[in-house]
Amino acid sequence: MEAAGLLVPMFRRQMEHCQVTDDEAVALVTDVKSNREHVAASFAAAQDIGAEVFEVQIPEYGRNSVGAEVSAGQGGSLRLPRGPVEACKSADMVFDFTLEGFIHVPERGEIRDAGTRILRVGAREPFVLRRLMPWEPEEAAAVKEKVQAHRELLESADEMRITSEYGTDVTMEVEPDTAFDSYGFVDEPGKWDVWGQNMVSNYPTSVNGTIVIAAGDYNVVPFNDYVDSSIECVVEDGFIEAINGDGGDAELMRGHMESYDDRDVFATSHFGWGLNENGTFYNMAIKDRKPDETGVSASEGRVWEGNMLWSTGPNTHQDRYTNCHYDIAQKNCNVYLDGEPVVEEGELVD
Repeated sequence: MEAAGLLVPMFRRQMEHCQVTDDEAVALVTDVKSNREHVAASFAAAQDIGAEVFEVQIPEYGRNSVGAEVSAGQGGSLRLPRGPVEACKSADMVFDFTLEGFIHVPERGEIRDAGTRILRVGAREPFVLRRLMPWEPEEAAAVKEKVQAHRELLESADEMRITSEYGTDVTMEVEPDTAFDSYGFVDEPGKWDVWGQNMVSNYPTSVNGTIVIAAGDYNVVPFNDYVDSSIECVVEDGFIEAINGDGGDAELMRGHMESYDDRDVFATSHFGWGLNENGTFYNMAIKDRKPDETGVSASEGRVWEGNMLWSTGPNTHQDRYTNCHYDIAQKNCNVYLDGEPVVEEGELVD
């Protein structure tokens, strides 16, 4: 409880960034793994603003908690029952405290279409949440401007190419309609975002080449751990066709993905880069890494400035929902848009 004095002011400030007002309703969506101190602080912050606030708890939590026999056609992704969906649609703002998050949830689009803003609170450590967020309104505006400028670069490009000194060389066609910005707060109707997540990405097509996950790169999910030995992923037409490597990491990744007996598990999904200047590549090494207690987007592994983040499996733009999802954050990569660098050796290009 040493962070108790930080929590209420911090959640109030985030609500102010999200434009919560005293005539709005805020829904707190939780499950049995949700951080109760964060939930309590949100209640207090919303009440301090004068907003109506209520909690909706869902029974499922964690990746694969809902089997395919329950979520027919959705590959076992987390699903939201109708009651919570309707409750979220009735709110102006949702704080998502669930372990899995509304990231690959089919109902997320329906909630957003109702104009509801959704903010995923991923990190469990209060001081990580505080470090990754802007505090003053001017800081928040600058973060939003920076991230949106990078999104404009991405969505105006035709081709994205990623290389590295370790052997990565992969090319893809940018899909501008799928390009998104994530600046860490939700100040517009229907926006979804993740607290502290400054990044841009898209769901490209015609992905071809080789991606080498080097020793020291970070497996955000499902393993929440640093890679010890390099993994070579050979990609053809948007699918990983081979996973090579002499170390145990390649064997682990290959065996884990093959265990699902589902070709869609090997599909590439989003590609982009991190933009949070307060994110640190090494911080994950000194925090507990428990995939069953953290969930997707919990760590700053997704967002440190200059990383290259790519993923596999689910892609809502193609109605593809799978049980298995990888997020891989890589350092020291080069990212080119139509031949022009935006990231060089893991550093943003001015």
